[in-house]
Amino acid sequence: MTRQKNRISQITYNPATQCFDAAVTLIAGDEAYTYPVSMPAPLDSAYEDVTKAVLARAKRMHESANPRLRSQKPAEDALAMPIVIPPSVREATVGLWDRLLNGGKAA
Repeated sequence: MTRQKNRISQITYNPATQCFDAAVTLIAGDEAYTYPVSMPAPLDSAYEDVTKAVLARAKRMHESANPRLRSQKPAEDALAMPIVIPPSVREATVGLWDRLLNGGKAA
């Protein structure tokens, strides 16, 4: 049995849907399969619990007869690509949290 490598992108929380979102890449042989995963959970959920749940959901999607939306590429290409979040996305996320934490008022 071959050990499967996994990669989870930065996990983010979407307050509109009350879900943690991530892209999970599963390496199976020479192929890499990336699944978009959304996990409903409270914001104060433990990080370890969320990562386990996100990974488990991706594995269930992969083993499904109909895996739905996924990306497939050679494993060596998937592992060579760094997971980068552009600064504009990070800044927008910080701004969103500021608005949410300040009761919807501008900072």
